[in-house]
Amino acid sequence: MEAQPLHLREANLFVAKYHRHNLPTAGGKFAVGAAVAGKLVGVAIAGRPVARKLDDGKTLEVLRVCTDGTPNTCSFLYARCAKIARLMGYEKVITYTLEEEAGASLKAVGAKII
Repeated sequence: MEAQPLHLREANLFVAKYHRHNLPTAGGKFAVGAAVAGKLVGVAIAGRPVARKLDDGKTLEVLRVCTDGTPNTCSFLYARCAKIARLMGYEKVITYTLEEEAGASLKAVGAKII
């Protein structure tokens, strides 16, 4: 699996096509894709935290992660977003998941439930 830089528009088109319950984002700081053999299999969109109290300039929120079902893509994208965030100087990366979702991808990259 390889990382692929994406324009937010392209990532949002993927979200519109494949995401189970969320709509495309209104904006974001960056988008990254996951590709297998040149085919886009997943996207992540990261941006400012939606909650104003968390928007301190040092916190990045992963707004969307969406895949076509290719195994391990979510974990790959979360890890890539965290790496990009560190390189950009962010101190914390946050995201949200539904209560009924297991969060296996987040656990796989060492995320902590707060």
